[in-house]
Order: sequence, then structure tokens, then C-alpha cells
Amino acid sequence: MSIGNAIKFIKTVDTDDSFRKSLYRVKGGWDGLNNFLHQRDLFYTPGEFEEAFNHLHTECQFEEQADRLYNVLHLLQLVLGDQKEV
Repeated sequence: MSIGNAIKFIKTVDTDDSFRKSLYRVKGGWDGLNNFLHQRDLFYTPGEFEEAFNHLHTECQFEEQADRLYNVLHLLQLVLGDQKEV
């Protein structure tokens, strides 16, 4: 179910402004993100996020869809700072 959580997270970040804004306030790198995810019952591992991202990327039919997906990835990279794993 964690891959499902990652897919739900990605779609929610893309469509829900208030959720996305609350993500901007996450501090503490991966630990802070884990706390954020657990509070919202959306926990996933970096590997599960990667699988979900790749799955959603293969479903993109238009460049705009891929751009929106990559925007979510870039936001997570911003939240995590210099850490390599999303």
C-alpha cells in the first residue's frame, strides 16, 4: 500500500494548494518529511516513491503532465535539501 500512498501523495501535491503549502513548512530533511507523511497516513519509502514516480511518468501522454510530475519531484528535493533520496 505504500506505493499507493506515494501515488496519492504525488497527486495531492499536484492538485491541493493547501497541502502543497503545508509541505513547504516541513523542516528536518527526511525525518521531517517522515513525520509529515505519518501524520497524514501517507508514509512511503524512497524506493516506493521512485516506483510510483516512474509509474506515473510512463502514464504521461503530454509534456505538460510530465512537467507537473517533475514539479512535485523538485518540490520534494527542495524540502529534503541536499539529501539524495526522495
